[in-house]
Amino acid sequence: MKEKIIRAIKEFVIHDKENWFDETNDRFYDEPIVQFASADNPLFLDYKKIIGRKHLRPKEAYEMVFGKNSFQNGTVISVVLPINKKISESNRKQKVWPSKAWVLNRTFGGMMVKKVGLFMESLLSGMGHKAVSPYAASWFKSFMTLTGLSSMWSERHIAYAAGLGTFSLNDGFITEKGITINLISVVTDLILEADEIKAKDYRENCLFYRKNKCGACIKRCPVHAITEKGHNQFKCFKYVYGPSSRKLAVSYGGDAKAGSGCGLCQTGVPCEDKIP
Repeated sequence: MKEKIIRAIKEFVIHDKENWFDETNDRFYDEPIVQFASADNPLFLDYKKIIGRKHLRPKEAYEMVFGKNSFQNGTVISVVLPINKKISESNRKQKVWPSKAWVLNRTFGGMMVKKVGLFMESLLSGMGHKAVSPYAASWFKSFMTLTGLSSMWSERHIAYAAGLGTFSLNDGFITEKGITINLISVVTDLILEADEIKAKDYRENCLFYRKNKCGACIKRCPVHAITEKGHNQFKCFKYVYGPSSRKLAVSYGGDAKAGSGCGLCQTGVPCEDKIP
């Protein structure tokens, strides 16, 4: 069953017509990686403390759609969507603002991310199981906290629970396909074997933490939001979603609400497309 689901998701991403970017004459996202976490993984309860009490457990996310006490047990399916190398390469050259391809990927590639989530819901429904993709749901919300931007469902933390990678100095998520990725997931009542978390530390894939060297993302940040002490989310958020960012997004034909993004700290660095 797992292989059938993985194959279907990969085929959808590779062949869906909306995963095509005229700007680069290539895909938004290359072949995805798909892994699985048990819905009763203790990490999901820990996230209530690590991220905040508003972060949903799989049971809570499922019951937002299907009603109280409707979830007994199941699986969280997490998908890594690697950003096409042409988009990353275009951003590698930038020093202040992101490339046009990167900006437009934020708007239109972002739509594709949600479409993958909805596809997984439909796929599982066709197999006789219920599923919900929290990020693609109308009730999904992001909000500011005392430590920075947070949400009801952190795709990075979900991916970590599924063994897909680890966190980094710049608060990104480094997978076997690197850090230039997007993530999406679903919660389903289908019970499947969980994948193992092989990393010994939640920051293992980051050279800065693993070998106490690198810090390339520090030099790449145009607003000095990254230091050896970590990532200043407030400074980063102001840059990525501020008036200049929104104006740039619109000038390229993107969505003002999505902003231009930045991604400079994710490109032109050793972890751009692999685990360094």
